[in-house]
Formats: sequence, C-alpha cells, structure tokens
Amino acid sequence: MISAESLLLQLPQDVLTLARGVLDRSVTDFQQLCDRIADCSVTDLWVLQPVFYMHLDTDHVPSQSTPAVTTDIELARWSLVGIVTTLSNIDVHAEKRCLLSAWNCIAPWLLFFHNQFIMCGANYRPIDRTPAIKLVASMLFHGLIAGRDSDGNSKLATTPILFRPIAELWMLAIETKDEDVLNIQMPLHDLGRITSLRLVTIFLAGECMRSESFVNTLVEVAGGIGPFTSAALKYVKAIASVTNLKDPDITSEAVRIELIQVVTMFSTCVGFITGTSMQSAAIREGFIVRHSIRHIFSTLRILQPLIPGRGSTEKALASSFQYLFFLLERADVPVSVFHEALRARALEIAVRMAPFEPVKMEANLHNISADFFEILYHYLVHDKILTYTCKHVNTWSNTLGPIARQDENLWKDWSAMERTIRSYVSLRSKEEMIRRPLSNEKGWFLKCYCSGITKDIQLRQCAGCQVVRYCSKQCQRDSWYSHHRLSCKFLKAAVGSSTPHYVKRSLRLLAALEDRQMSCQGDDDIPKLVVAARQQYPTDQERLVVELGIDKLDVSVRPLRHYLFLFNGLSENDIVESLSSWNLKEPRVHRSFLCSVIAINDQYYSRQILFSPRTALNMEMKLGRKRQ
Repeated sequence: MISAESLLLQLPQDVLTLARGVLDRSVTDFQQLCDRIADCSVTDLWVLQPVFYMHLDTDHVPSQSTPAVTTDIELARWSLVGIVTTLSNIDVHAEKRCLLSAWNCIAPWLLFFHNQFIMCGANYRPIDRTPAIKLVASMLFHGLIAGRDSDGNSKLATTPILFRPIAELWMLAIETKDEDVLNIQMPLHDLGRITSLRLVTIFLAGECMRSESFVNTLVEVAGGIGPFTSAALKYVKAIASVTNLKDPDITSEAVRIELIQVVTMFSTCVGFITGTSMQSAAIREGFIVRHSIRHIFSTLRILQPLIPGRGSTEKALASSFQYLFFLLERADVPVSVFHEALRARALEIAVRMAPFEPVKMEANLHNISADFFEILYHYLVHDKILTYTCKHVNTWSNTLGPIARQDENLWKDWSAMERTIRSYVSLRSKEEMIRRPLSNEKGWFLKCYCSGITKDIQLRQCAGCQVVRYCSKQCQRDSWYSHHRLSCKFLKAAVGSSTPHYVKRSLRLLAALEDRQMSCQGDDDIPKLVVAARQQYPTDQERLVVELGIDKLDVSVRPLRHYLFLFNGLSENDIVESLSSWNLKEPRVHRSFLCSVIAINDQYYSRQILFSPRTALNMEMKLGRKRQ
C-alpha cells in the first residue's frame, strides 16, 4: 500500500511544500495552497484530498468563536475552501465520494460558521459575514449535487442539524438587497456558473422540503405561515431579475445557460410551493390568499418565449400546471383558483405549450393541455368562469384559434370549448329574461316583489338561503311567514354547502342547463330509468329522484332517502309534503318522479349534488308573485 507521504511526493515541489505546512497546522500555507488549486492537475487534486479533510475533526469544533481557537477556525475555513474549489473545477467521482463519506464531520463546522459568522452569534468574528455566507452556501450546494446515500436520500435531507441554517439562508437570500451577498459566482464543471445565492438556496430548500421537520423550521424562521408564503412567492417574483430578460440573445451560449438556470430556478420554486402545500392545508391556503397562481403563471408567461430546449420547457410548464391541478383538487374554493389562473393567461399558455410534432418527454404536454380544457369545460357551469370566458372568447378565437388549428387534438378541444362557451352564454341570457322580475330592473335576480322602491345597496339578504334579498325588514318578515320559510330550505339545497357563493350566482345557468338536459333525455331515457327504478325500489315508487350530471350528460334514478343530506333539518316525509303542496305546473315527464337533483363539478375529481335549481327558483318566484 502506498503511504500518504509517498503520494504527496508526486506533487510539484512548491505544492508539496505548502501541503507539508498544512500538515503542520500552518494557516498561511493552507491559504496559499487553496490559491494554487486552479493551477493543479486532476492528479494533483486527487492526491491533495486527504489534506483538505484532515482538519475537520468534530472534536475541534468550538462552542464559541474566541481568539484562543482562531487556528482551528481558520484551518476549518481553508479546508472547506479547498473542498469547494476542488469540486468547482473538476468532476472526479472519488472526490464526491470523499465528500459524502466525510459529511458528518463537515456538517458541524457548517453549523458553527453559520451560527457564529452569518447569524452574528459571536462577538469575535475572524471571518466576515459575506465570505461566510458564500462558503457555507457553496458547501451545502456541493453536498446537494454530490449524490445520495444507498437509500436514495440526499445528505442534506438526512442531516437535521442543517435544517435551520438552510432555512435561515433561504430567508436571508430573498430578503437581502446586498448584491455582493447575492453574487455568489460558483463555477461548476460542465454545468456553467451559478451566479445567484437565491438559486442556490431555493435548490437547497427544495431538496429538504420532503421533511416535515424542515418545513416547520422554515415557517418558524419566517415568523409564521403568512411571512413564509410571502417569502416563497418573492422568489417567483424575483426570477425575472436574476438575469437580464429584456431582448436576450438566446443564440449566445452564455445567455442560454443563464436562461436554463433561471427556468430551472422557476421550476424548483413551483415544486417547492407545491411540496410544502401538500404537507399543510394552512400553507396551501396561505399561498392561495397571496395569489400564488397569478404570480406563477404571470412569470411563466414571461419565460415561455425564452425557454431554451425541450427539457426546460417541459419542467417549467409541467410544474406550473401540476400545481394548478393540485389546488383544484384540494383548495377550499377551487372556482376562485381557476378564475385567477384564467386571468393570469393560463389558457393562452396551455394553447401555446402544446408540441406540434412528436417529441419524447417525461410529462406529455398534450395531456396537460387536454386536462386543462376538460377542467375548463367542467367549470363553465359557474357564472364567474363563464362571464370571464364570454368576455374573451372572440379575442381568443382570433389570436389562439390559428395556433390550435396546427394540432388535431388541440383543435378538437378548442372547438368544443368555444361551442360550449357560446351555448352556455345563450342559455344564460334566455334564462335571465325569464327570471328577471321586471325588464328594466338591474341587480340580483331574486328580490322581493312588493312595490317598495330602494337602492340595491340597502337590500337585506336572507341569512338562510343567501339568495333572496328584500327591500326592508318588514318585507322580509312578511315573505318569511308567507312562503319563504319553506322555499328557503329548497333554495339552500340548490345552492349547496361547498361553494355557495359561486353556485348561487350560477343558479340561472344551472336551471337552464337542467331544462335542456331534461328536454333531451326526458322523452326516452328518463322514463325508462324511472320504470327500472320502480322495480328496483318497490317501496319508494312515489319518492324517486332523477339525478342529472350537468357537465357529463349522464342521468340516474334513486330514492329520495339517498339525498336527504341536501335538506338540513327536513325529514323525508317533510320533503315529500312540501314538494306536493307547491302544486307546480311541471312538464309531463315530472309526473313519474318526485323531483330532480343535479351534479356539477365541485373540485377537480369530486362532484357536488344540488337540489334542482329550476324547481327551487320556481318555488320562490311563483309564490312570491302571488303576494302582489
């Protein structure tokens, strides 16, 4: 076996002399040796490996920075500088393996440097703050890219003592305006040059986010969920300032590498926001409140024309839309989330991102685009979404239609969406004319029918159904004892409990869609299903309910007892008696069943059942007019 001294003899004489000085604990020789690394050959650097790690003994990590331990601190400092500089200039697997094997010795020193010199925990600081930030961040980043252990875990993610330093560096990088701190200048073999501390810290945080302990530490360091989500979104908003994106020369190799880093940072930011949102509903809603979708898609829209290469395109687009799809599955109010995505030009991005020639990618952008159009179709039943799309559909046809025509599948989805928007708008307009009490009256469509004259701002809203509004307290009291105490519960059942604010504004459209589907299937499908249900449920023959899937155009028949959850406080007998007492003039087909309910898209993969909007509106409006 060759001894360490024999290996050192292979070094050039001047380098050998400095290496021997390092062995004798000479700080000056160690600094000069680090300055010579750039001129050393790969073989020389491999020989010098033991020298760079020999002074990182954990027994020498002091509890506090004092003059008495200056030599130990400086030796550790130049040890880390030597390791970082070596890894920045060569791509030697043996060096990376050495780093990973010595990580448990390196981590305590990183923690010490961070606490004492970055967070200013020491009165005696032989190392200035800015060099300490760059050294610790660079060392952590090399620990990240060096590889994973045999279980596939990153060394960072399995070193809990570094969670707080990483979290504090993450906050420091986005809060500081000191360009000297942000400009880290880290050359990487075959990977270009990392020039931003923010890029480093978002990679570090993204690697550790799978740990619940790390996320909790981040929230604690930030000062709560609100400041944490705001800081994370600052990273997204700051991406455009990482590099000069004003008319960049994307044919330049340097600009191309810089753009790849920016786009990679963006994808990592979005992945970080998604990952932390998955761990905590409070964090998820905190991001929504701070308009995460708007910031992400607005930034993506700026980057989309500049993204170089298919791989970068795939990651940036896929991560953004996957975050949107996640929120539509989990958010408390998904309609608001999707509306914000539309306003941030998500539809335009979805159309322009579809590849028009066969490409091999991990995430099929065709599928993402198709999923987006499917979601849009489901959400068009909400007045808020339909109103926005109606306002822009003509512009979209002129600007996006020609792009969609280039791809057969995309054009099919586009054409179906455009037809549906125009069809729904027409249905809603016709229903508004029917449901509006007076042709010249503006405002909400369900008001009292007394002769009182009042401004809209003074109207009183029923606290139960939250649909009907009254001109005065007396009018509200009269309406309650006249009929609304019963119709209120059916209006509330028609609005539902999941997103009542949005559903109540969509009742007219939902009533029109219910009417259309009843007309299409009422002469053939529904009677057959009712007959089959009478045989299947012989004891419920007079209490059968037709369920209409509004956006899926499906229909089923079940007993009323399956839908009692809609009517809070009403028994099955109460419901039957109330519906019978209205004596509504329904179409002939309704004589074969008690009532209908509708199913609409509530969240991405879930359905919401509502009592018939048409029947509920008819109940309130027909009885209300009898009072005149």
